[in-house]
Amino acid sequence: MAFSLLMPLPNKAEVMTIRGILGVLLLTIMAPFVWGQLRLGFNTGLNYNMPAYKMSSQDTLTNTNEYRGVGMNVGVYSYLNLAGRKQTFGVQAELLVSTRNHTTYSQATEEINNEVFYFRESHALHNMVYVDLPVHLRINKIFKKGRFGDANLLGMFAGLQASYLMYAKYDVDHTQLLSVSGQETISRETTNRPTFAYNPFELGVSAGLMYEWQFGVRVGVRYYRSFVNLADHDRLKIKHQMILATVGYNLAKFGGR
Repeated sequence: MAFSLLMPLPNKAEVMTIRGILGVLLLTIMAPFVWGQLRLGFNTGLNYNMPAYKMSSQDTLTNTNEYRGVGMNVGVYSYLNLAGRKQTFGVQAELLVSTRNHTTYSQATEEINNEVFYFRESHALHNMVYVDLPVHLRINKIFKKGRFGDANLLGMFAGLQASYLMYAKYDVDHTQLLSVSGQETISRETTNRPTFAYNPFELGVSAGLMYEWQFGVRVGVRYYRSFVNLADHDRLKIKHQMILATVGYNLAKFGGR
């Protein structure tokens, strides 16, 4: 049932955006030896996907609770402290693999004349795997200093996220009703071959809160919203919108004063 989709090559603007974010990530890795202290660790958690929809005028959406889905994320984490011993400001970057799942339920109706009526109902399941590269600016509030100078931190962060679609699976059930002069014909179809192409690159904005204990454990929550439509479709526009809950651990520290 898996179906890999043909994806267009990125345009110039998308390439420049990806290069810029990769440059920030490289700077984050190299900078601690010049400016501050780098912490490296891992992150994992859950994605609660609640996509934002925009339909054409002839379609209507119902049962909005069906549009949501739960996925997961896992990957590496880095934080560059730029405020020295005060630890109040820095850059947070991650490289994550995330799954994003949701369903699409839509209806289309058309009354051609008084004798001909057409109704179409579609229920689609989207399963996707992305590589995500979020880069955030973070401001910290210090709550407690530890024995060795580390602190418990409450961090508030915001920034951009670039994503690349690695895998997509699509399954849809169509039910169609055609009524002509009171005579009804019902047909059903199941397919995993979409009539559209998923966009391979995605850019969005995210912001959230995290709490980090001096012994290295972190928990956090963030909101993410994409700028780019999930797919090129003439009747349905979908943008990813998620709440992410994460937990992580700092494995190592480098640099610092």
